[in-house]
Amino acid sequence: MTTYLLFADSAHSPAMRHEIGEPVVGRVAFIEHDGKRIVVGDESDRSTFARREDVVDEFWTGHEFGWEELFYKEGFPTHLVGPEVLLRALQRAGANEVVVPQTFPVLTADFLREKGIDLSIDEEAWSTRRRHKTPGELEGIERAQRAAETAMLTAARMLRDAEPTASGELRFEGEILTAELIREAMLPQLQAQGAESQMILVHSGDACLRGHDAGTGPIMPNTSCIIDVWPRDMRTGVFTDMTRTFVPGTPSEELAKMHDHCSVALEIALEHLKPGRSDAYRKVSEYFRSQGFATKETHEGPEPPQEGFPHELGHGVGLEVHERPYMGPRSDELLEGDVVAVEPGLYLEGVGGVRLEDTVFITSSGAERFTDPFPYDLKH
Repeated sequence: MTTYLLFADSAHSPAMRHEIGEPVVGRVAFIEHDGKRIVVGDESDRSTFARREDVVDEFWTGHEFGWEELFYKEGFPTHLVGPEVLLRALQRAGANEVVVPQTFPVLTADFLREKGIDLSIDEEAWSTRRRHKTPGELEGIERAQRAAETAMLTAARMLRDAEPTASGELRFEGEILTAELIREAMLPQLQAQGAESQMILVHSGDACLRGHDAGTGPIMPNTSCIIDVWPRDMRTGVFTDMTRTFVPGTPSEELAKMHDHCSVALEIALEHLKPGRSDAYRKVSEYFRSQGFATKETHEGPEPPQEGFPHELGHGVGLEVHERPYMGPRSDELLEGDVVAVEPGLYLEGVGGVRLEDTVFITSSGAERFTDPFPYDLKH
C-alpha cells in the first residue's frame, strides 16, 4: 500500500492543486493512505474543504495536533512546528512509509526521516497522477481554449484589416501594427472570459525562427505572422496552448507549401495520438524529412537547429503549460486521459515560419479537440 504525501500551498504547487482542487495560499498537508484522502490545514481552511467531499474524505486541523502548544512553547524551534504537526498526523493515519515529489521541502523530509518515517521521492508517480485530469480541470481547459480562440479572432481581424504603408509596414486603425499592439488587444479578450496570460508570442517573418522570444516591432506584410497563446483559466489554474499562422497580404509560394506540409503533419500527428502509442513525433519527422526538411535527428553541428522542424512535436498541458507526457525524440507512451498540445512547425531563413498547434484530450479512441477547430488558413 502506497501512502502519498504533500506539504505545500496549492497556489505554487501544481501537485497540491491537482489533489485538492482549491487555491489555498497557506501551506497544508495532503495524505492519501489506506483509501482515504486527508487534508491537514488551518481551522480557517475548514469551510473550503467542507464543500469538497469529491476530493477530501477527512479534514484535520493543526490544532488537533498541538500546533499552538508547539508554536508558543519556549525553546521549540518555530521552523519545526509544521514538520512536527505533519509527523503527528502521519502517526494518527498509521503511515510510516510515504512517497513525495521532488519538490517536497528538504527540511521537512530530513525531519520526518530522523523521526522514523521512510520517505522516498517518486516523481514519476506524481507526474502520472497529474496526467489523469479531474473533471474540473477538463472544464477549465475548455474554458481557457474558448478564451484563446476569442483572442485569436481579435488578432486575425487586425491582421486582415491592416493596410500596407509606403514604408513597407502595416497600419491598423491609424497605428503601425506591431507585435506589442496585437498582444495588447488580445489580453483583454482573455480576461473578459476568466483567463489570463503572462506572455503571448507574436512573431513576423524571420522572427518566427526565434523560438520563445515574445516578439517585438512591426508586423510585415506578405510574410508569416505566428501567434502562440497559452492562457490560464483563473478558476481552476489549468492552461491550454494554441498557435496559428497568418499572412497579412499574399504569401509566397514557398510559405504556402510549408503551411500545407504543417497541415498534413498535424493530421498525421492526430492519427497517432492514442493510448499506448509514442510514435507521433517520429511519424511527423519522417514526413517532414520526406519533403526535404531537416529535423532534430538529421541536424548536424554544435548549435541547436533553427530551420526545418527544429523542436519537439508537443507536450502535456495541465496545471503547467509544459508537463508530461513528452512528445519528442524521447517520447512518453500516451495514457488515456492525457491532455497534450501538438504543434508541428517549419521554419526557413528568408521565408519565415509556420506553426499550427491544438490542445487535445486523449480518449480510448484517439485525440479529441476541446472545441470545434479554429480555422487554420493563412488568410482569415
